[in-house]
Amino acid sequence: MSIIITETFKKEYYKKYKKYFDLKEFSENLKEKQHNFIDLHSPFFKVKQNMGNVDFRSVIFIQKENKIIPLLIFLKKDKKFWENVSWKTHRDLILDEYEFALENIENWDFDFYS
Repeated sequence: MSIIITETFKKEYYKKYKKYFDLKEFSENLKEKQHNFIDLHSPFFKVKQNMGNVDFRSVIFIQKENKIIPLLIFLKKDKKFWENVSWKTHRDLILDEYEFALENIENWDFDFYS
């Protein structure tokens, strides 16, 4: 299983939480949680994560050949917008982040963790 971390993800999401974990730790955590992914709307999944004694929630996209592309990450306690991440409520945001991720990959603007 490989993890693709896009520049957009790093700038928009990781930047806020880098005090809690580094990208390698995040990637390893995703690999450990691969059997606990919660179907959001296939091929998009939710992931419950704990890093640095802080609970996070992520939305990921699983590409062919078991490549995981994180799209969103947020604190579990950030209930203002993320009380219940659902496809129906957050579809536009998820699809927008997916499009940004695809653009990054086309332009080779990503880091690869295997």
